[in-house]
Amino acid sequence: MDSLSEMWEAACQYIKTEGGITSPVFNLWIAPLRVVNFDGEKVTLGIDNDFKFGVVEKRFNSVLEQAFFNVLGFEVQVEIILLEKEPEPEEAQAAEQNGNERGSLLINDRNNSFENFVVGKSNNYAYAAAKKVAENPGRAYNPLFIYGKSGLGKTHLLKAIENYMRSKNPEASIIYVTSENFTNDIIEHIRNSNTYELREKYRRADALLVDDIQFIAGKNSIEEEFFHTFNSLTEDGKQIVLSSDNPPDEIPKLTERLKNRFEWGLIADIQPPDFEMRMAIIKSKAESIHFEMPNNVVEYIAEQVNHNVRQLEGAIKKLQAICSLLNTAPTIEITKDAIKELTNTTQPVSVVREKILESVSYTTGVSLENITSDKRDKNIKDARQMAMYIIREMTGMSLEEIGKYFNGKTHSTVKHSIDAVANRIDRDKEFKTLVENIIKNVQEN
Repeated sequence: MDSLSEMWEAACQYIKTEGGITSPVFNLWIAPLRVVNFDGEKVTLGIDNDFKFGVVEKRFNSVLEQAFFNVLGFEVQVEIILLEKEPEPEEAQAAEQNGNERGSLLINDRNNSFENFVVGKSNNYAYAAAKKVAENPGRAYNPLFIYGKSGLGKTHLLKAIENYMRSKNPEASIIYVTSENFTNDIIEHIRNSNTYELREKYRRADALLVDDIQFIAGKNSIEEEFFHTFNSLTEDGKQIVLSSDNPPDEIPKLTERLKNRFEWGLIADIQPPDFEMRMAIIKSKAESIHFEMPNNVVEYIAEQVNHNVRQLEGAIKKLQAICSLLNTAPTIEITKDAIKELTNTTQPVSVVREKILESVSYTTGVSLENITSDKRDKNIKDARQMAMYIIREMTGMSLEEIGKYFNGKTHSTVKHSIDAVANRIDRDKEFKTLVENIIKNVQEN
């Protein structure tokens, strides 16, 4: 960003299109905010009305933080300050009338296109499949199922498909939705006894693109509705595109009939980018924001941030923001400080794996030797399954790789262990907290 005003304008645009709030709510609460300061870690926003100050601070802080994360590519703290007290309680009534209105589920981010998606050997198969589907909806691959760990470009491809389809057929009914918004939409329509409208909306679409489909697993009513929506659309020759962290047969608690349907079409994976591709991504992103970076800085970032495309983009945006504030060109020293949080989370898989085992061993009291053994004692088995689950979540290792590490366990054994832990997390809050604490401990050390 060249200025604070541009940063704030981009954040406002994100809130209006993807923040899930209506225009009246935005105009009443968000539009009056002004950027006071940004120090690279905290954005200070001011508002000149004490009544609005209290509401914004309480209700919209998380929305603002998400908007700045999207714009900058890294997390920042948002602080709201009062510039001038000028109560206008009559506006509060209008806010209450509009406060519960829900924004459109449609997201149309034109920045995500096939042209600005950096292609390499780690994602060329998924890219080619996505472009084929966009050019021949309902006829190429149906459904197209794209999977890969977070931050590798799945959402970019789904939005690229959406934008391409819209450009070719502006009148088409194309729905892009996250599984969370799909779930909320179903719940709200059921609550309002208006399932007919819901089915008209989704089952008459020309294309349905669902991001992070894995999150509907285990939600019986949501799975049921999606199952019938899937059948209706495919029978009518309409296109379905899904994304997930895992392939269909590795999504815990997903019903077999949905797994089978997700496998009808084409399954394409996206892997972490190699060094050359990370270099290309960094250069492409820097050029897109008109940020000049010397080769040694590009190489340093590519070496240090090596698993996640989103983190690469975040590193560039943060470095650009810091250099703009300091009015200086990027150097290795500035870059080291700018991306130090990211490098703490991008250690080699082998190092992370060992830290996970050590943390599980310390937490459960089961020795490292027993965790990786074939012993079947309940406490040992529980610790082993927990370790497998956390390794899968944090490193993205395949089931086969995890099995080899645990004394040659089979693909199905590892999958069963991961599913068992996922199920227990859902029903046991204390166990969930225990797993989350282990993950947090590994990330911080």
